Amino acid sequence: MKISKKTKKAGIFAATLTTIAIVLLAVVISIMIKPIAAEPQYPVDHLFVEDTYLLKTGETNTSVNITCTPYITNIWDKESGDIKIIVYVVKTSNNIADYKNTVEIGKIAANSTAELEVPIILSENSYRVDMLIFENEKLVLKGSVSIKAHQVIINDIYGKISEQYWELENTHSDFQKVIHDQ
Repeated sequence: MKISKKTKKAGIFAATLTTIAIVLLAVVISIMIKPIAAEPQYPVDHLFVEDTYLLKTGETNTSVNITCTPYITNIWDKESGDIKIIVYVVKTSNNIADYKNTVEIGKIAANSTAELEVPIILSENSYRVDMLIFENEKLVLKGSVSIKAHQVIINDIYGKISEQYWELENTHSDFQKVIHDQ
């Protein structure tokens, strides 16, 4: 069986095009895989909230300023990704957030605990401070701190205010990991 010159040229041309397509596909795939492989993979359970504290930082006749301080520990032997906390201050009487605060933290060093400061303004009420903790823009921890704020007013014997201050009570704190399907 004799193959014509046109058929040979067409076969060589098709083989060359196929080879070029395979090489280009390999280059494109290697370029796409490099950024994925370069992103560090964090263990699911390397961050957790040790505890939270409240610190009164100022007060007026109508509100009290506090700093809610969660302590987040990175138990991994490498630094964490970028940490950001989004906080919603929710009145428990109507379950509606009074306001939202975002705090950019940065990275937490390996095997260390970071003290985070989240400023909050409260008036007389019971509140739930919902915290969403993100690592590299992925939600990894969520929790809440329940706070009661009560203004104390003491009158003198003539009925005038002699002393005025705010009492705060941290009634509950709970944080849990957010598990994502792989």
